[in-house]
Amino acid sequence: MDKLLKLGLFLLPLLLLAGCRESWLEDSHDPLYFTSRPEVMQNPNKSVPLAAILKFETNHPVTSRVFLSDGECQREIIFENDQTYRKSLPIVELCPDRDYTLVVEAQDKIGQKINSKVMNYQSPPLPGGSEKFPRITNQVFDEYAVEPGLILFNPRRRIPTNSETLQGSEREDFNKNFGLLTAVNSEGELAWYYKADSRISDFRFIENGHIVYITQDNRLVEIDLLGNIVNQWYAKGRPEGEGEGVAVDTLTFHHSVKQLENGNFLILGTDRRRIENYYTSSKDPDAPREPQWVMGDEIIEFDRWGKVHWRWNAFEHLDPHRIGYMTFSGYWERRGWPDTLDWTHANCASFLQNEKAVLLNLRHQSAVLKIDKTSKDIEWIAGEHSGWPEEMKNKLLTLKGSERWFWHQHAPELTPEGNLLVFNNDNFRARPFDKPAPPAEIRSCAQEYRIDEENKTITKIWSSRKADDQVLPSFAMGSAAALPETGNVLAGYGLMFRKEDLKEASWDTRRQYIGTTQIREYTRRPETRLVRKITLTARDSSSGIGWSLYGARNVKSLYKGK
Repeated sequence: MDKLLKLGLFLLPLLLLAGCRESWLEDSHDPLYFTSRPEVMQNPNKSVPLAAILKFETNHPVTSRVFLSDGECQREIIFENDQTYRKSLPIVELCPDRDYTLVVEAQDKIGQKINSKVMNYQSPPLPGGSEKFPRITNQVFDEYAVEPGLILFNPRRRIPTNSETLQGSEREDFNKNFGLLTAVNSEGELAWYYKADSRISDFRFIENGHIVYITQDNRLVEIDLLGNIVNQWYAKGRPEGEGEGVAVDTLTFHHSVKQLENGNFLILGTDRRRIENYYTSSKDPDAPREPQWVMGDEIIEFDRWGKVHWRWNAFEHLDPHRIGYMTFSGYWERRGWPDTLDWTHANCASFLQNEKAVLLNLRHQSAVLKIDKTSKDIEWIAGEHSGWPEEMKNKLLTLKGSERWFWHQHAPELTPEGNLLVFNNDNFRARPFDKPAPPAEIRSCAQEYRIDEENKTITKIWSSRKADDQVLPSFAMGSAAALPETGNVLAGYGLMFRKEDLKEASWDTRRQYIGTTQIREYTRRPETRLVRKITLTARDSSSGIGWSLYGARNVKSLYKGK
């Protein structure tokens, strides 16, 4: 014991001296300089062509600023949380086919600064061909009223079912084996895009600055701004079988993902059950009943290791015999589930942090549900009242006034004021077996509702249709989001009928048409005005290719991720 004590007393001064030496080196006032001069190069990951990487090294740990110019516009990129010697910095929000100059400023912790020489960088052009990228047209009607920042959205190319170019499986592969995420700046210029190997539905920035998105082949993929895949998860029961990454216990991933405050993900999955004596038609009430495979939705919360922490299953809380006009649409058959009907078709699930509840949208039920996360009970249902079982009727909100309900809606969210904002596709305006409205009569739009939970009422207080009376018929997808600075609403119109097709189009023939899409920004207060419009069309109008989008949202910057 005495020997150990003597050894400790001998080593202690040496350890203190070593610590002081390390501290002295860190606090050294040696001049700051580059040990490896800065250089900028093309992003080696071809999935994000409009990005570059800036590399350099210094003799002290530094933070960095990059001053970027294209000759007309200048901006500054601050990397304040990266205090290291060796840098590999992503340079994004670059427009295509443009000459840039860059200067980097490095600063150590005692305030010493050094600047690089001016560097030049030429961004690449957009890929050629109508099938690889849409034409994006931006119109601003009031630049002072537009929300600042970028608009992030996911163009989806589409060949209709009556295409003479591609048929059958080739057409389906063309539609689903291609995905894009794109960002357009406030001037309407393309400033970033990411190419994926599968059609993309929902996408979100998460807390670490990365992006997660859902693919049509039932994956959740996490990427950084340079397009590098950081993590992947896949639905364990998916038709495609085992995949890369972490398996999660559900049949599918689809439509909606959010990251919770605890870092877990809230995502939509599904459950498939055999239902006896089920409908065989949504048009003929006298059609014979028979056993059917029915797909119902579930909400899942899982962590990064794939463990499911919470699950809500529609079969356990709703009547599977309350069908809608798209139950027999073949949605799940086209996604690898033969002979499977689409009962609920959820397309959005959001956690309401302050209320410990979940907001769930069921398109084919034309209903928005508020669900208590602890008990899993349904607190209320916003939607038209027909066909609900007796035990559910006390959950139904009553629509005040002479307004009609939303139908086949998308993307409900609560605004900062606590109101319900929703994109109303307005499809069918009926349930089986009432006569539906034809496509030519639908009026898709964003709408806002005030909910009185105590008295179980709901009142429409705003509609984007007040801005004009244009016919904007969206028969699939769509989004509506309240913007933080202006209070405007950004509406994505999903997959729209073209005006020239409306007269002859029917719900049965809807997939035969090319389709188009728009993103529109509206003011809400004090009046409703259209202040910006982005239109996606084919580069070559004779190509037979249509473009749609799942949704659109505003972000201040790709670097900030919100």
